[in-house]
Amino acid sequence: MPSSASSTAAALSVADVLKQAAQPVLNASTHEQEEAWPERTIISGQLLSREVQAGLYVNMHDVLYLGDCAFDARKERSLSCGLLLAGEVAPIGIRGYDPVIQTRGRPFLFGLGQATQCDRLWRAGTRSRGAGVTLNPDFLERFGADVAEDGLALLHQYLQPGSRSTVLPSSRALTQIAARLLDHPYRGPLASLFLESSALQFVLEIAFLLRDEDRLVRQLGRWHLGRVTEAREMLDARLADPPSSLELARQVGVNLTTLQENFKTAYGLTLFAYVRVERLKLARELILDQGLGIAEAGYRVGFGSPAAFTAAYRRQFGHPPSAERGATLN
Repeated sequence: MPSSASSTAAALSVADVLKQAAQPVLNASTHEQEEAWPERTIISGQLLSREVQAGLYVNMHDVLYLGDCAFDARKERSLSCGLLLAGEVAPIGIRGYDPVIQTRGRPFLFGLGQATQCDRLWRAGTRSRGAGVTLNPDFLERFGADVAEDGLALLHQYLQPGSRSTVLPSSRALTQIAARLLDHPYRGPLASLFLESSALQFVLEIAFLLRDEDRLVRQLGRWHLGRVTEAREMLDARLADPPSSLELARQVGVNLTTLQENFKTAYGLTLFAYVRVERLKLARELILDQGLGIAEAGYRVGFGSPAAFTAAYRRQFGHPPSAERGATLN
């Protein structure tokens, strides 16, 4: 039976936080820390870590830090993958290496090839919401042997001697997995099954992102891939009112022809087609997840009339929006 450490009470003490942090990531004893810290409320919210398979932990948090909290412990050889959905997260200090800094909305990987002393300082008033997984070497070796996926081989590189971290392009799939992990309603055996399945999906999606990034770095070069990624994130942030192609090229620092060619290579779509497809995907989420009517969802993503929205939706998904479960016209 997988082990777990979780706390969903409205308030957590320093000792609670240390126990949570030590189990999946740092594998450290909290005895000395508990003596050093009083039993006082330090966090409001929920903090959970659970071993869903041997060597695979799923981690989730949605918290407000009520006071400063410092943590210093020995982190074992492992790979952590996470996604910050909202708020901020403190950098991870790594003795002998540069600190690891997360970017909101961007998946990050952090690997240590040997046990290393790490520290972290959370400041009072900081809010943070995110989810991810931690992989120990035995899990990665066992899982990699069962799944034929080039990206898994790239994950192994993060367990080589030293410290290595990467920030990957934003991923709608990972964002949805992380949000579902934080908001799932399940209890008991069904919750365990859901957490295990979601953790494995998270690992595979990270592997896909690594594989794609490796391919595109070979094709475009890391600098040009960075510009394309920046352009895509700017479009994602302004789907309803996107910048012009020329403005986009100017903001990311490349000429328009280069941006258009590299964007098509990276994502298989022109700039215009990418915006149209992402608008329709967002509209589908609004209909299915938020219960918006067809006309309202179309308006939200920039369509001037329900008829134009329905026609575009049918071309993209093969059926009209009215065919979605629970969809209504108004």
